[in-house]
Amino acid sequence: MNVAKKSDKRIEDAGLKKNLEELETDGWTAITPEQMGPNDIFDRAREAVLRIAEERTGIKHDVETGEHGTLSVLGANQAQYLLYCLLEHDPVFEEIAQHALALPLIEHYLGRSCLLSSLTSFVKWQNDIGYGETLGLHNDSALAPPPHPLDRPHVFNSNWVLTDYTRDNGALCVVPESHKECRMPNPGEGVSDAIPVEVPAGTVVVFHGNLWHGAFPRRNPGLRLSIAAYYCARHFREQESFKGRITREMLARNGNRFRSLVHYDDIWGFQDQRGPLPYQMRQQQAP
Repeated sequence: MNVAKKSDKRIEDAGLKKNLEELETDGWTAITPEQMGPNDIFDRAREAVLRIAEERTGIKHDVETGEHGTLSVLGANQAQYLLYCLLEHDPVFEEIAQHALALPLIEHYLGRSCLLSSLTSFVKWQNDIGYGETLGLHNDSALAPPPHPLDRPHVFNSNWVLTDYTRDNGALCVVPESHKECRMPNPGEGVSDAIPVEVPAGTVVVFHGNLWHGAFPRRNPGLRLSIAAYYCARHFREQESFKGRITREMLARNGNRFRSLVHYDDIWGFQDQRGPLPYQMRQQQAP
């Protein structure tokens, strides 16, 4: 099945037809600042990330000078750390999770019942090594054995660019068309074909869960900030659990799609003799 040729009125109405064609051919696409239109979502997201970074590290971060703290978390190294579990810490993350341009592209592949798997920020600074010679190339489908599905993948990813991406700024890198391999790269494979995703702040990069991607080291002073909004098909396991973290206020200011994105009414994983109750009802006593 050629996904790009499958009719999707929402894609056409949003002006995303070319983006969908790029996803089909290359495995990735960039929703440009011009497509995103006038809005302050990126400014608010950058401010939220910097605030949370300071709260968690005790160090005030500076995008221009590169002043930063560190965290001992999974994925941290000499060049970066990650900020996990962001959703409830600022309403801007709720907006990102269900954005009207990015989400339709993801739902086109994963289905309209797909879930938000995790929402994470990457904080990177000047360092000539980064991920090393392999550029950290991987795909996001490794939880499942290969071959990884092409037309109906398990996962899809999006990268919200909060500071300009250039090669020397430590840009995301991709291996175009590698999503068609339907497997993880072998160590060192794809490095010579990797290209930097050089786009300005205010861009959303959307890419197939099978795409081989990583990042070039940041050689320039300053910080590279981004947010990864990562999604999975409903049958697949989420990376992050939102259970017990979604407030009434969050539900009130969002629609039903947000409620389903964070799996609020999930009935599975129960330990109750009453059986599979929606998560939010499990704290209630049986009559």
